[in-house]
This record gives sequence, C-alpha cells and structure tokens, in this order.
Amino acid sequence: MPFVRFIGFSIIRAWQGFWRNAMMSLAATATVILMLVLLSALLIVITGLNSGLEFIESKVAVTAQLEDGLTDAAVATLTREVEAVPGVASVEYVSPAAAMRRLEESYRETGQELDTGGATIRLFASLEISLDDPDASGTVSAELTDDPRVERVLTKQAEYDTLLGIINVIRTVGLVGIGLVGLTVLFMIINTIRIAVYSRANEIEIMRLVGASDSFIRWPFILEGILCGLVGALVTIVLVAVVWDPIQPAMVTIFQMPTAVSARFLTTLSVLLLAVGLGVGALGSWISVRSYLSAAR
Repeated sequence: MPFVRFIGFSIIRAWQGFWRNAMMSLAATATVILMLVLLSALLIVITGLNSGLEFIESKVAVTAQLEDGLTDAAVATLTREVEAVPGVASVEYVSPAAAMRRLEESYRETGQELDTGGATIRLFASLEISLDDPDASGTVSAELTDDPRVERVLTKQAEYDTLLGIINVIRTVGLVGIGLVGLTVLFMIINTIRIAVYSRANEIEIMRLVGASDSFIRWPFILEGILCGLVGALVTIVLVAVVWDPIQPAMVTIFQMPTAVSARFLTTLSVLLLAVGLGVGALGSWISVRSYLSAAR
C-alpha cells in the first residue's frame, strides 16, 4: 500500500519537524490559539446579542396614551384605524382600572404590596399596539402623533436601534481584529515552515535527485502546519468548554438583557474552530512550501 506508507511517512516527518523547530512551532500555535479565542468570543457575543435582539423585537410595541374623556365609540373607531396601519399585528385597549390591576400585580410578583399612602394614582387609558415588524414603529408613531385623540406615543424603537448599533459595532471591530490576528497567524506559520524547509534544504535536494515529486516533498511540511492549527484548535475548544457555564450569566450581567447561547452552539463552534485552525495551518504551509519549491526550480 504505497499510499498508506506515504501518509505514514508524511505524518512522522511532520511530527519530527514540529519538534525540531519547537520554539517557532509553539509560537505559531500560540498565535493560532489567540486568533481562535478572539473568534470564539466574537461569535459567542454576537450570537447572544442576536438572541437579545430577537427578544426586544418580540417586545417592540407602540403605546398610545389616550386623551381623557374619550367615549367607547371613539376608542373603538381609533382601534380600527390603528389596526389598518401596515405593520400592526394587534391592538389592545387598556383601561385605567386595568392599568391599576397590572401595577398591583407587578408589585405582588416581587413580593410587595402597592401602598400609595392614601394618595391617588392617576393612570391613563391607552392602546397597546403589537407590531409584525419592529421597523414599523416609526410609521405607527407618525400616524398617532398628530391624532387629537392621543395624548402621547411611547415606543421602544430607541432601545432596538441602540442594540442593533452595538451589534454592528462589535461585529465590525471583531472582524477587523480577527483579520489582523489571522494575518499574523499566517505570517507565523509561513515563517515556521520556511525555517523548517531551509533547515532541510540538502535533504530536499537529495529527494529531488532521486526522483521525488513536489507533492512527496510538500506534504510533510503542510501536515506540520496543519499540526500547529490542530493543536491550537484543540486547546481553544478546551478553553471554551471550561468557561462555557459562566458565559450565559456573565452576558446577562454585562448587557443587562436576556441573552441565550445554546449548548448546541458549542458543538457548532467547536467544529468551526477545528476547521479554521486546520485551514489556516494548511494555507500557511502551502504558501511557504510552494514559494520555496517554485524558487528552487
């Protein structure tokens, strides 16, 4: 089985080459770990924030505080008009009495009782408008702002826009950072393999003289680079697994909103880290060996 023997030979030579140039190999592996840790952090944060964004999208609504003294017929007419606005999913009328019951219930949920000290709390009637599309809140608000039956309009669009802006900034900064570290990783692997190639230049020349193909010469070096990526990916996966349990509460504390990163995501992330580590290692090695063999012809 010549092919099996070739694979075995390449793996052994890659392992020997990795430890023959141990300092550079470990340095390259460390940069791979740094890149993959940054990639993991970016993906975890963006995934968690996206879940928070979905939560806010489900809560984005418009509340129209109504003028005092509106008749039931006027409220019913306004409700029908709002329901006809594009982007509106449903409209619910909340009377002052219902609003008071909600306030009392919210206190009871925290183990407290609402105590006004004898003062009268004045609550307003309102329409709570649920939306099909969070972006429709601007249109709905514009429709209601100048309506004489509406005292004022409240919306959570500002919170939604703020979170969306934060996600875009984190994504942009994270991708730029990962790109810069990725270039550093490629540079380190290219130099590591290049040093290994030059240290074995005489051996390569002898192999060429006896008829060895470029593929036969190239693959041990490519596997050496892949080994750097593999070790870096495995170390990163272990690190992520160790800190996985504290990630969820930490994200909720930092971003002050419900976030979710599922356990299934850990499996997907591990596969991605392994693929990126192997891919960067293979690419850096291939570039280094290809440039040397091309120049040596």
